Amino acid sequence: MTSLLKKIEESSFDRRRFVQVAATAGVVAGLGLTGCDNKVTETTKDSPTLVDLEGGEWIPFNCLTWGNCGFRCYNQAYVVDGVMIRQATEQRPDSEDNPQHRGCPKGRSVRRILTSPERLKYPMKRKNWQPGGGSNTKGEMRGVDEWERISWDEAIDYVANELVRIRDTYGNRSFLALGSLDFMMNSGLLGSPTLNMLGGCLTTWGQASQGGFPVVSNNMRGVWSSGCSDSQDRMSLRHSKLIVLWGINPAWSASGGDMYHFLNAKRKSGAKVIIVDPFFHPSAQALADEWVPCRPGTDGALLEALAHEMISNNLQDQEYLDTHCVGFDAEHMPEDAKSDENFKDYILGAYDGQPKTAEWASKICGTPVEQIKSFARQIATTKPTAFKSSSAPARTFYGNRYAQLFFAVGWMTGNEGVLGGEVSAGSSFANSHFGTIGGTSLVAFGASGYKRAANPICTEPRGLQGWVADSISGGYDPAKEYGIPFGDLWKSIVVGQYHLPGPNGVTRELDIKCILRDNCWSPATQIIGGDYFERAMRKVEFVVINDIYLTNDAQYADIVLPVQTPLELDYSISFMCTPSDFVFVGRRIIEPYYEAKADCEIYYMIADKLKIGEDVAPRLSTKQATFNQIMAGTIRKPDGSGERETLVSVTEEDLKFYGIEGAPQEGKIPIKELIDNVIYQVERKDGDNYMNVFNKAFREDPEANPLKTPSGKNEIYCQRLKDYYDLAMLHDIDALPKYKPAVDGYEQSLTETEYVFQMVTPHHIRQAGSTFANVKQLNEVFPNDLIMNSGDAQKKGFKRGDWVLASNSDGAKIARRLNTSPCVVPGVVILAPSNWREVDQETGVDIGGNANTVTKPTLTGDGYQAFNSVLLKIEKYTGKELLPDYKRAPIVPLSE
Repeated sequence: MTSLLKKIEESSFDRRRFVQVAATAGVVAGLGLTGCDNKVTETTKDSPTLVDLEGGEWIPFNCLTWGNCGFRCYNQAYVVDGVMIRQATEQRPDSEDNPQHRGCPKGRSVRRILTSPERLKYPMKRKNWQPGGGSNTKGEMRGVDEWERISWDEAIDYVANELVRIRDTYGNRSFLALGSLDFMMNSGLLGSPTLNMLGGCLTTWGQASQGGFPVVSNNMRGVWSSGCSDSQDRMSLRHSKLIVLWGINPAWSASGGDMYHFLNAKRKSGAKVIIVDPFFHPSAQALADEWVPCRPGTDGALLEALAHEMISNNLQDQEYLDTHCVGFDAEHMPEDAKSDENFKDYILGAYDGQPKTAEWASKICGTPVEQIKSFARQIATTKPTAFKSSSAPARTFYGNRYAQLFFAVGWMTGNEGVLGGEVSAGSSFANSHFGTIGGTSLVAFGASGYKRAANPICTEPRGLQGWVADSISGGYDPAKEYGIPFGDLWKSIVVGQYHLPGPNGVTRELDIKCILRDNCWSPATQIIGGDYFERAMRKVEFVVINDIYLTNDAQYADIVLPVQTPLELDYSISFMCTPSDFVFVGRRIIEPYYEAKADCEIYYMIADKLKIGEDVAPRLSTKQATFNQIMAGTIRKPDGSGERETLVSVTEEDLKFYGIEGAPQEGKIPIKELIDNVIYQVERKDGDNYMNVFNKAFREDPEANPLKTPSGKNEIYCQRLKDYYDLAMLHDIDALPKYKPAVDGYEQSLTETEYVFQMVTPHHIRQAGSTFANVKQLNEVFPNDLIMNSGDAQKKGFKRGDWVLASNSDGAKIARRLNTSPCVVPGVVILAPSNWREVDQETGVDIGGNANTVTKPTLTGDGYQAFNSVLLKIEKYTGKELLPDYKRAPIVPLSE
């Protein structure tokens, strides 16, 4: 180790040079398109500019197994004497049909996470906290207190004893679980394994990424797949003649390969790409033949105008609407309808006297009238069209209504069930499948075998959230406890009550005494209403956080437990949810970092301390769990049958060699071959039997292949959706798709004098959720500034580089550096969420600039979060001097 460090110290490889050579071709696009003029260089593992050290080896690893990204790109680490000193991505031959799984800038920065001085090394206790509750807690010191190192034995004693004390004193409803162990343990668990084995806990319900789509989709068309099986795979996309990307920015929010697939589709079929967004973002500049500007939250008005233009010119696919949909016109209403209203007459103004013309919509959404008409003609007459939406437009107050209108207008074009056509929606997060490229799963690993105690306090909310097809009979049960709605979490803890499912505002008392997070996800930065976070965390008696860093959550904890990353485990695996055409098995990159332990090992230590046996908490090593997943892997047969077969063959010798338990089995490839080769990818070609055409059988014969809806068809008028909202959801909807102005939306801004800027919070190229938000090289190359229209900035007297203060009408404030751009719709500002909060204790201003500090706690639909319904006042910041993120001091947990 000494020789290695000496070589590094003697190297002239300085930090600035590292930033340059670590950048990728994707980085170039991102930089150029956001107004930066840095020069960057593509690098590979053979680049002569890198430090050449002997005695190392390249070890492959999958990227963000522990973070908020689902693509799991291929990366490699050059390891010398147990130290990861540089990175590369996949090097195998590249082709259009079988492209490399190249790491994005985030993935290529994993080294900066793995051995950062900000890593948690030891268990820690907040200095002024003492067990026992009451005055011993000193909760007001959370976030500003000092830390002291403790041993693992001490830490486990503190945690076990306090959990038992709180349970016995206040009961299990005083426990709140933040997240679960799913990221590390694949347990599919509701709540917390730790709290569940003590009798259960309250948890949260709702969801972060999909917006208003899940319940709407499941009721209107009988399925919700988050843009997976209902989207085309990359081969089918090549047959599209028009690709509409509504609120989709894959250059920032998806895997690096998605941009390539869209470009390839354009090249193969000559497809035109239209992008709808309030931001002429990097993807639009690289991909779009046409950009359709639209104000946030007004997409529904634009969709209604598209429908009006089609109906007025008889451009809709009437045959498809007559045979595959109900509710479009009076002649095709569903049997269970409680109203005579139909979509066609509503659009023509029969019920409210307002025809939904392009002229009417333009005043709301800001899209020019002639562009609306042209857009409508293109989607109506171009066959086949891929009509794709992310869930970003549905992450607004009335995102549920946007989802209704998106499906209705998409079905009017008739582009469903045909090769090259689709009407699909997804999450638009950092996954290939979420809102961008979809398809069915081709190869995937299986279950880990972890078993955890159930949560007797809270009920699994997936039915409540519309994840089951029959939401009424299989979903909400008013006699059950579902927990706290996501969007109201922090405020609920502060005010001492939370809202129950249903639109009537019924509340229940809440008195949380303990907050526990036994995974590496950091919801403090990723939940709306973040201005209540500090008050919530300081109110309770005990906070325990497992983490890699001293994240926002951990900073307000009493006990912090250091967690290993997957790169410190014997083996780590990855596969995409869909279109899963590859699986990956990586090896350990470094030894466990100082005293960090795996999440499940910490869980077992607490169980041992509490003398909880195998019947409640069966022990299973991370290695065995990983091999369980590998051995349970399956692959889709290439004959088009849809049937699956076992992925790996395993012999008795294999079991002995790897030191694992199991039974011999036959499979497609030997397990040793998979592990030695690291990656297994299903070979693809245009026209193969893996191509995905969603609802093809339904399109060909709707009577023989009905959908899982009451009518068996796509329900433009959906009575079940209306009934379910009236029963269990948190705000309103109509059975018929209808635009309604959002709370804190554009129409409200017209009545304001100060809070006039709409904020949009897209995912950013530099971070996945809050993961990587503290990596300085990414902070420098991809600054997450507040982006404002250049004309707006000039009117306000702002210039690029100024620091501004953004506040909402509730008084929450953030400070952020300003970037100006003509690429943003006037009246709109762009700020990616999940920066680490840093609250100035004197002023209360979040100088870390987390967007969710100024999002408001709102109750919408199935507990989805209205990230993009925000009105802000923006003025010059006049407080203490602030540094850009990359120049700020790292958050080092303990000085050595």
